[in-house]
Amino acid sequence: MKTRFLIPVLLVLLAFALSGSDCLLYEKVLDVVFLHSTCVDFEQLEDSETFTTTETVDYADEIDGILADNDIEKSDISQAHVVSASYEVTDFAHTHDWVISGEITVRRTDVAGPTATIVEYTSESVQATLNNRTPATLVQEGVDLLNDALDDYLGGEMPVLEFAVVSGTGDVDPTPTPQDMMEFDWTACIAFHIVATVTTDAPDPFGGYDVTP
Repeated sequence: MKTRFLIPVLLVLLAFALSGSDCLLYEKVLDVVFLHSTCVDFEQLEDSETFTTTETVDYADEIDGILADNDIEKSDISQAHVVSASYEVTDFAHTHDWVISGEITVRRTDVAGPTATIVEYTSESVQATLNNRTPATLVQEGVDLLNDALDDYLGGEMPVLEFAVVSGTGDVDPTPTPQDMMEFDWTACIAFHIVATVTTDAPDPFGGYDVTP
């Protein structure tokens, strides 16, 4: 599992181009939107087209670390929600390509609950996806499960997620065999927005003068 660093994508700042050294400051409350990606690495070494590969993510611990790295408290977050998904093959070396279909599922392991599909992919060339970040099709039931996990995290729970690559009959072409095994590594990423309320010092454009009419 890899964690992408937080990137501010919306930060409303006042210009600091005011001249003079006696510029007065005042406190400004801002809503800052961060884009964060949780990325899960899967290793495929398959001699059949039917397989399931799982990886576990300690979601609460991961977000705690991200907030600490950016000096943000959990209480500063007003909302968080899933916005997109993508995948990318990171290692592949074969004399021929593989075309794969299937899904990535997710479930909570810290509480009892359902398994939901979060990503679907159809007739995807492994070779074409090598070092090529590819947008994925999100499935609403999986999005809802992840959003509920984020809400539970903000409410004080400690969600742990299990992601699984699921492949069934007819999902791989050509069909892998023990003599011709399908081998590649890939990364699936789920991106979500975190909205945090922060207070910062900003220059007073009126220099402290009373401009009340």
